[in-house]
Amino acid sequence: MNKSSAFAIIIMVGMCASASTSAQDADVGDPAALQSAFEEKVNLEVLRPHRLAVSDLNAKFAAALDRLQQAAQKSGNLEQALAIKAERDDLLAGKYDPDSDEAQTAEVLKPLRSTYRTALGRLELERDKKLRPLNDAFARQLETQLLALTKAGRLEQAAAAKNILKDLAAASSPKEGGAGQDFSAVRAFTNSLGMKFVPVKGIKGMFCIHETRRQDYNAYASDTSATDSGWKNVRKEAVPVGAEENHPVVSVSWEDAQKFCAWLSRKEGRTYRMPTDEEWSIAVGLGRSEKRPKGTTPEMLNQRTGNDFPWGEGFPPKTSDKAGNYADVAWHEKFPSNPFIEDYQDGFPTTAPVMSFKPNSAGLFDMGGNVWEWCQDWLNDAQKTHVLRGGSWHYFDRGHLLSASRYAPPPGMNYDCGFRCVLESGS
Repeated sequence: MNKSSAFAIIIMVGMCASASTSAQDADVGDPAALQSAFEEKVNLEVLRPHRLAVSDLNAKFAAALDRLQQAAQKSGNLEQALAIKAERDDLLAGKYDPDSDEAQTAEVLKPLRSTYRTALGRLELERDKKLRPLNDAFARQLETQLLALTKAGRLEQAAAAKNILKDLAAASSPKEGGAGQDFSAVRAFTNSLGMKFVPVKGIKGMFCIHETRRQDYNAYASDTSATDSGWKNVRKEAVPVGAEENHPVVSVSWEDAQKFCAWLSRKEGRTYRMPTDEEWSIAVGLGRSEKRPKGTTPEMLNQRTGNDFPWGEGFPPKTSDKAGNYADVAWHEKFPSNPFIEDYQDGFPTTAPVMSFKPNSAGLFDMGGNVWEWCQDWLNDAQKTHVLRGGSWHYFDRGHLLSASRYAPPPGMNYDCGFRCVLESGS
């Protein structure tokens, strides 16, 4: 055998070995693809039948309400007829969520509500029963894939599989005071940037549990020429603002946030956007208590009085409650000429790392404080600026920190403005 023939054989053997390794790597699969297949199966076998069953329940309940309303009208009871009509309107608009009866709930509605809750509870138990074996099978697949990816040296994908497995395990754990799985958290999702999304009851989409971080925005800025560098070195009186990668990005306009969402949507083949003003209200804990007749703008719903704050009731917040990042004692030490919340200490003079404080009941962090968050809506009919929600590290006064507070920054002052993303349903 001559040297050239021997060399050719060596090359061919190397190519075959390489092809074999590549085939083995291909067999390992991709965690994102595995998760997509799982979500599709869940949607087909569990969620879609559940939605149809709930839709049927709602249709029957609407018919019962209609009959009740007709009876109230015939008896001349205007107050009762209006209460029933409002209940039916909420149901037909997809805004019905009668977890409990309020003080103002009409007596005539309470038995129907109780029947509805019982029927809905049965449907949810049936749904969860169907979901459990799918979750278990998915977890086993992820564990197998995690091991294979680690052995193949595909460590980033192995870490992604581990994160998905962790989210699934947390979602499937029995909750305190509950009888079993909390389905609302089952479809928790972590995207390619490590941004984590969870469902919020009453919203058709998944909220990011944290504000968009500098590291998230930097991935976008590094991949496009559509941004300026104004967000990179933000300062207030020479003090850095949002300087660390795990801090929320600041000094971004509404247009900047829109472009980020569009970029992330293209990158992942999903649909990301900012929340609407109404969605933000639901997520912060106001539910659907805000009445929104046609033509209502966020500015009309702006409140500077009340006692409903992102951390609960009562002002000022207590340090022991870890209420959020506001203009506290640490802020006052850096900016002594500025007002602050006396006796409140969160430890951060400007922004804080996201998720530094307690989450709310929906599992969302920093719905109050850290940075003001852009929403989709215009502030008012003038359509000159969009609405911001949630307060920031820069604010101290009761009015601006209320859950129902709305705000629009003066031109050029957005060093405490950021945003969080919503992942649309079905994405």
